[in-house]
Parts: sequence; C-alpha cells; structure tokens
Amino acid sequence: MDAGLSMIMANIGKVEKNMLVFDPFVGSGSLLVAAAIHGAYVLGTDIDYLLLHAKARPSRCNEKKRAADESIRSNLRQYGLDHLYIDALVADSSRSNMWRNNTLFDAIITDPPYGIREGAKKVGTQTVDVTIDEDLKTSGNHYPQRLDYHLSDIFKDLLNFSAKYLHKNGRLVYWFPVSIQTYTEENIPTHPCLQMVHNCEQKLNTRLSRRLITMEKVKDFSDGIQEAEVRVDHFQEATFREMYFNDSNLQKEKTVGIVKERTGGRDKLTNKVECLDVDDT
Repeated sequence: MDAGLSMIMANIGKVEKNMLVFDPFVGSGSLLVAAAIHGAYVLGTDIDYLLLHAKARPSRCNEKKRAADESIRSNLRQYGLDHLYIDALVADSSRSNMWRNNTLFDAIITDPPYGIREGAKKVGTQTVDVTIDEDLKTSGNHYPQRLDYHLSDIFKDLLNFSAKYLHKNGRLVYWFPVSIQTYTEENIPTHPCLQMVHNCEQKLNTRLSRRLITMEKVKDFSDGIQEAEVRVDHFQEATFREMYFNDSNLQKEKTVGIVKERTGGRDKLTNKVECLDVDDT
C-alpha cells in the first residue's frame, strides 16, 4: 500500500494515540505503520503463513527469497515504532470464533485481496494431493487447506466482523474495487450496526477504480441482529481479476490497432508492440 494512501486511511479512520488498530489482511504491514505513526497500538492477521514468516517470494527482480529481517516488526522498527506492535497472527479472516466474544478494536483499517495476482483464499476442506517442501513446512506438520473466497463474501465477512468487534463509534476503512461502467452505490455492502461516512474514489484507469469506504459503528452488536448484505453483487458476472485483465487486453488491442493503422499493417512493428505492457506502449 502506498505510504500516502496508508496515512490517508489512518486519518479517515480517526486513529489516535493509545488506540488498538487491527488489519485482518495485514500482508507486509504498511497500514500498521501508518496507524502506529499516529500513536496507536497495532495488530494484524493474514492467511499467508509464508508472508508473515518472511518466506514468501519477494517482489524484487531476480530475488527468490526474503531476508530473515523482512517482517512487519522490522518495518515498524525502521520508524522507531516497534514498541507499538502487538503481533501478527496466521489466521483466516472468515473465521471469527478465534476471538474473545466482546468488542476489541478502536479501528479496523484494511485492504482486502482483489484476487488479481492469485485468487483470494479461505480455510476449508477439499481433496488434494500436494507435496510440501521441507523448508516451507510448519511446526507440527499441519497444513490447513484453502478454498476459493468470493470477493463479495470477503466484504460481507469484513462488515460482520467489524460490527461484532469494533467499539461503538469505531471506524472501518477499506478499499472496494469496481468497474466504473457498472458500479452503483448498491454494490457496497451494508450492515445494521454500521453507517457509511465516506465513499471516495481512486481511479486506476479509464475503466477501473477502487472506492475508499469508511463506515462507523453506530449500534451495538447482538446475536439476533441481521448480517451484512449486498443489494446488487458487483462481482456476480465477473471477478475483479477478469475485469482487470479484460480491460488490459482491450487496451492492448486498441494500441496494436493504432500501430497497424500508422504502419500500414506491417507485422514486424506490431509484434513488438504486442509484447509490451500498456503503460510502456
């Protein structure tokens, strides 16, 4: 997450000194750093064991392994904020029964996975036959299986979790990716305990954007209360990954068509353009 956007999210979430801020999709901890700069204690979870234990493949070119100190605690230590770091737990955000049954957090600030690089996952059961490398094995040799996690379900679970574990008047701040052409406010999930405060937009290109949603808890949670719902499912016809790559392919086709028109259809130049990314073209 971009550092500037992380700070904006912490600011919109009204993060203050001595608050407890939680990120259920913590990743490398960028949002925790922003919250800690505001003086809050920070805690996160993620389903990716390898990422949290600095064993995931790094994004830097020609590097296959992360250094042992590439962790969330190390990120916070760089800014002198590690005293505000509570912990990061390997956990499935769709399963909230691991938490004590009372309000815990002053703010929840997060960027859920959109499923672009790989599909979002949750813990489940399915029949598979896989081999685990020795250096990736967990203690006790227990390997939770993962199932596909529909994007709309991710957001509904996030609202249900926030309604249950946020303190009253606490804020939930998260990103919601959309296709600009088909987006309506009815796509945003709602919950009886949460009231929308802000709905901002960051345009990614001419066809795709993401909404920065801010909600405030205005009602205490109880067991009989209705769960989160989505009036119109934005991802019913296509996943955001499909929207993203269909848009990229369309942009490439348009660019190739322009080059063909300007070069009289010569294949030599066109083939070179087809191999480039949209931004490079």
